[in-house]
Amino acid sequence: MDAASRLLIAEGQVITPFEGGAWVEFTPLAGCQGCAASQGCGTGLWARWRGAKPRRLAIDSHRPLHPGERVVVALPARGLVQGALGLYGMPLIGALGLGAWGEARFGADSPAVILALLTGLALGAGLTRLVARYHGARYRPRLHEPPGR
Repeated sequence: MDAASRLLIAEGQVITPFEGGAWVEFTPLAGCQGCAASQGCGTGLWARWRGAKPRRLAIDSHRPLHPGERVVVALPARGLVQGALGLYGMPLIGALGLGAWGEARFGADSPAVILALLTGLALGAGLTRLVARYHGARYRPRLHEPPGR
C-alpha cells in the first residue's frame, strides 16, 4: 500500500491565507453511494441533520496561497485515528479511572463517585488540550500536491 492511499483527501477553496498556511472552506458531501441509493448510512443522516453548511479548517502550506484558489488537502488516515483516540480516549480514561477510584474509596452510593468521575473527565480534557498544544501540528491537514505537479 503506497503512502498516497493512506491519505484522506478533500478539495476546498482558500478563504484567508496566513503565514505558513490558510483557512480553507470545504463543502460537505451529501453522503455516500449508499445514501444516493436510499440504503441509508450514518454519514448521510449526519449530513442531513447538520445541513450542507460549508466547514472551515486551517491547513499548513509550504507555498503562499491566495483567496479563491482551489486546493487539495490531505490528512494522513493514521493521524486522524490517533487524534480521535486522544481526543475522546484521554477524557474517557480519566473519567473511568477516577470514577472507579471514587467507587472503591467511598462506595458505589456516595455522591463523591460522581464528583471523582467529573474530575477525571476534566483532567483528561485538560491533558488532551495540553498534548494538542505541543503535538497538534501533526494532526493538521496539509496542502497536497501529487508527485509530478
